[in-house]
Amino acid sequence: MSKKRRNRHKKENQESRFDFDEAKELTVGQAIRKNEEVEAGVLPEDSILDKYVKQHKDEIEADKFATRQYKKEELVETQSLDDLIQEMREAVEESEASSEEVPSSEDILPPLPLDDEGQSLDPLLLEDENPTEMTEEVEEEQNLSRLEQEDSEKKSKKGFILTVLALVSVIICVSAYYVYRQVNRSTKEIQTSQSTTANQSDVDDFNTLYDAFYTDSNKTALKNSQFDKLSQLKTLLDKLEGSREHTLAKSKYDSLATQIKAIQDVNAQFEKPAIVDGVLDTNAKAKSDAKFTDIKTGNTELDKVLDKAISLGKSQQTNTSSSSSSQTSSSSSSQTSSNTTSETSPSSSNTASNETRSTRSEVNMGLSSAGVAVQRSASRVAYNQSAIDDSNNSAWDFADGVLEQILATSRSRGYITGDQYILERVNIVNGNGYYNLYKPDGTYLFTLNCKTGYFVGNGAGHADDLDY
Repeated sequence: MSKKRRNRHKKENQESRFDFDEAKELTVGQAIRKNEEVEAGVLPEDSILDKYVKQHKDEIEADKFATRQYKKEELVETQSLDDLIQEMREAVEESEASSEEVPSSEDILPPLPLDDEGQSLDPLLLEDENPTEMTEEVEEEQNLSRLEQEDSEKKSKKGFILTVLALVSVIICVSAYYVYRQVNRSTKEIQTSQSTTANQSDVDDFNTLYDAFYTDSNKTALKNSQFDKLSQLKTLLDKLEGSREHTLAKSKYDSLATQIKAIQDVNAQFEKPAIVDGVLDTNAKAKSDAKFTDIKTGNTELDKVLDKAISLGKSQQTNTSSSSSSQTSSSSSSQTSSNTTSETSPSSSNTASNETRSTRSEVNMGLSSAGVAVQRSASRVAYNQSAIDDSNNSAWDFADGVLEQILATSRSRGYITGDQYILERVNIVNGNGYYNLYKPDGTYLFTLNCKTGYFVGNGAGHADDLDY
């Protein structure tokens, strides 16, 4: 036996082991095949043919001795099965060296003993796996294993993400529910504290007494006789405390209280109430120590009446100062007249009479209209030149305090400033002299009655007719 054969037998006699660490890296199919090879004595360096022969040794021997009859005596040399295998291996190795094609397991036949005539043995059909197919199968199994591992990792990650999302969803739901409970609880508390419905009779009593304070349904003027009942209205308001109706009722009460106080403050500056049931009494006299300040209540109509009352009071204070100065001047003139001789008395008397008429007919007409484009066409009363020329007519004389009051009102409303105005006579109607008041630039303001103090302009909402 050659050295090569001895080495091979030595290796074959060595115990083959299936390494556990190696088995861990194999699939189930690969592990089964590997175990079969180990049990058959297959070594790592064995060729495909060697592996097949070792794994099908019994079949080959059975086929050799059971199906075929050989003439052992005619054999030139008895060859053992190992020798045959070695010869087949050498033949395969030579074939592999001469060609790149690897014979399939179906084409490989084991050699049979030769007879004396040199006939060759019929080859046995060997069943073995094609190396290429085995490699593709291994690669396929490895790819499947890798895909399974990746799929497992993906599923694991997906499961983790789903778990996190589920936890987040639970937290959000719990938080939302908590907020909902808190809001719902607060809403119920507010509704409980404010949902009380007042007794309808209490509401009706309040509204009835509230309406009684006004002279009309529009609630623009107040009845002075009701002022002392404000405390009763407050008592009815307190009964509505805690109900939905309380807010509206309180706003009504507060507005009413503000208006009453404004009227009382202005009336307190006069010797008798100047504003009674929403109407200004022009005969009311301001107190000597009266102090007038602008007052606003939010009731537009009432605020207008308050402004008129304040202007009336201020004009009376101005007239009082002017009267004092006139009285002082008159005393000086009387003293001078008493020193004259009786011989001159008649003439002096006639002169005084003329001066009285002249003084009565002359008033502070303001600025001259010369050179100013006065808007006479806008006058509420038509101009009458013949009446204007009758300058000594007593109809042109202003009643006490009327002009001063009108001028004071005009100043307070911003119509004029100081004595910067133009005053012109217009006409005499029913014994009353009518004047027009203009701005310094000739802009028409209004027409006034020098006897009654009534004045009216062309603004929207003013009276359509004058007082004659």
